[in-house]
Amino acid sequence: MPRVLSKPYSERDVEDVESYVRETVGNISPYLASDEREQLVARGIMLVSRMARALPPEASLEALLQERLGNSLAVYRWRGARRRTEHQPLASPHSA
Repeated sequence: MPRVLSKPYSERDVEDVESYVRETVGNISPYLASDEREQLVARGIMLVSRMARALPPEASLEALLQERLGNSLAVYRWRGARRRTEHQPLASPHSA
């Protein structure tokens, strides 16, 4: 997959944020469609940036990400899937 960011992005104790996020997304499900995977990677990079800004200077970003990033992305994915199904019209039982 091509990278979302043109240059490697490091934040605190995470040397390559995009690679870290890609690995986390891969652990959510290896069967994601490429567009959904790339959307989750972009969302994950944004979340890492927000989490880094919210942490006190002495705190480990990597420790926080291990604890929260995968779950945050899984919830984001679930909410997106739920929104997609809520906006789809129901098929009429008489349409067949």
